[in-house]
Amino acid sequence: MARRTIIFRCLLTACAVLFGVHLLSRQRTHVPADSDQTPWEGLASTSRPLAASFLVGTNRSSNAQRASSVSVSRSYPDVTAVILNWSRLPNVVQIVSLLCGPWLEDVIAEIVVWNNNPKEIAYHTFAKTGCPSEKLKIYNSPHNTYFQARYVACEQATTRFCFLQDDDYLIMPEVIRTLHARVFGTPDHSIHLLPPHEVLSTQLRTTVTSDGVHTSSAWLGHGTILPRTGAADFLALLHHLNASEDEMKMADNYFTILNNRIPDVWFDQGIELGGGQPFTVGMEGDERNKIHVINASRYLATLLDAFRASDISHKSKLPFIEVDAVTSAGHEVSQAPCLGDSCLLQTNIPLLPSNLKAESHSADDIVMQELRSIQFLGQDAVDHFLRFPPSQAVDGRPDTAFRSPFPARRGDFVSLDMLSRMGSASDSTIEITLLVTRETVDILRQVQFESSSDAVNWVVSTHELVCEETELTGLRGHRSPPRKLQECSVQSQETDHRFFRANLQVDIPSSPHWMIYEFWIRWLA
Repeated sequence: MARRTIIFRCLLTACAVLFGVHLLSRQRTHVPADSDQTPWEGLASTSRPLAASFLVGTNRSSNAQRASSVSVSRSYPDVTAVILNWSRLPNVVQIVSLLCGPWLEDVIAEIVVWNNNPKEIAYHTFAKTGCPSEKLKIYNSPHNTYFQARYVACEQATTRFCFLQDDDYLIMPEVIRTLHARVFGTPDHSIHLLPPHEVLSTQLRTTVTSDGVHTSSAWLGHGTILPRTGAADFLALLHHLNASEDEMKMADNYFTILNNRIPDVWFDQGIELGGGQPFTVGMEGDERNKIHVINASRYLATLLDAFRASDISHKSKLPFIEVDAVTSAGHEVSQAPCLGDSCLLQTNIPLLPSNLKAESHSADDIVMQELRSIQFLGQDAVDHFLRFPPSQAVDGRPDTAFRSPFPARRGDFVSLDMLSRMGSASDSTIEITLLVTRETVDILRQVQFESSSDAVNWVVSTHELVCEETELTGLRGHRSPPRKLQECSVQSQETDHRFFRANLQVDIPSSPHWMIYEFWIRWLA
């Protein structure tokens, strides 16, 4: 697989000592490849819904139900899923079983297993998945084409979009549905699922220069959705560059950088499958990737220079690169898909210091910029980023949390996109609900709760915030014992809206930090 090592590699200076940041507190679900347990067993499903309330013995806990998004009906599925196989065939079988299930039948049209292993595989290997042969395509490559394979497979697809993933992660159906729903809003570029250490790397590598470079690197193997034309244009650009065989094979290191657009990355909810032998191992693999990232940055700078020196007719023929790139309005918004139902958390609560700048003197400074930024942040800040990501506010687990690294401030918001309008129900009420610490209750009492059908025009709730103590205990702080968590809710008079948010209206003198264990929308009968 193409994933970089879990140890976040960063040299503090050119001659500094390597320090690793381990994800000690990020208790990711892990299912061994040879386990008899279904990878998604025990997680939320229609038969095992997530809790609508964490209050015990109240009317609210018995009459509440988590709100589910209303699926947008389309006449046919329009996504080709591409999985690379190298050394984890049991994992690939599990992944195919999920992708080919009924929960994605209106999203996934075809599944391509590209086998880079010299040992050929056939359809009978996947017989127990129940995936029909007309939907599952297997290609035994005559030689190992590494990451280039996923772009070739996508280019050859007949669908509008492709979903790419490696063979040691399982992405839940509701997350894929969220990716699919949101890619229609940005149909010309990719969306990348990344674990926290990869999100941090992408953010710290963000490079903006006066010469028009406006980019960063983002991995594709944790789950990426992109337009088929994007893969085709990318391959056309590599051919235009006369890229070497080695550069073609290491295509993942070139994709987002050459696009010259700051990639759209989401904190993931992936399930690690493990097993087999990963392609990127330790410092050797990281150094190889680093060389190609720098090479991609140099290609980009050269292309942009040539672009400005050329005439308009030449410019129109160069594919894939965004020449007049600008920072998107949502660049400072962190996003994470919900686990258990299809929805998307969005927040502008800062995760990194505001004085951490992306400006660089040259494109090939991209790796050193990351290292300088790591040194500037220090290990405590990096640890916090990895331990309390926004994804933990929507993972269905009351024992994990998103915690802001800085005190709450006026203008902070957290919102949920339910992907489509909820649909009105005359005998039910919608509630915006959060499981939080007592400190966060102080923030919520200064929050304006709002809902919208279009994320532009917002309607303010006229109802009061109600908070009740649960029997759940929060995580222990550095200087304080654990305390009981509070379940807070506000009714929304709008039952046919899609977006719901909590928007902080004032600065709070006591300087509390956000700490959200769960954030969800529920129906109350």
